[in-house]
Amino acid sequence: MESKNFHFVKYEFGTVEAENGQEAGQMAAHPLAPKKSEVLIIVSQKMGTPVFPNLGHQEIVERLSHLETVLIWKEEHFEQKAKELEGKAGYSLFDRDKFTPALYKMINNHNRYEGISWSTVESYLTEFCKKD
Repeated sequence: MESKNFHFVKYEFGTVEAENGQEAGQMAAHPLAPKKSEVLIIVSQKMGTPVFPNLGHQEIVERLSHLETVLIWKEEHFEQKAKELEGKAGYSLFDRDKFTPALYKMINNHNRYEGISWSTVESYLTEFCKKD
């Protein structure tokens, strides 16, 4: 099997007991230091996609470091919604090859005040992914 390059973002957050900020920084950076922490690791084969479409890794790190909320919509969400709708219909409705382009359209066109929801995914499935 041929190895491929994968990009990742690793974000660790937590608490350490220390006398000052410098010591806390050193303890947080040391893998064996006593600390209570959680780690978020995000992996993608393509830079910025599909994990965080339209964002480079540095921008992701900056957003996470400022505790901005980032919601992740992926092709698998289109698949999940398609299966739900096809289960109700009793037959195949959607062209799976159109899921990724529809995902990018949805993300590029989203309204930041309204956000993206399951009904948005359904709308993009219906508009851009229906079989001919």
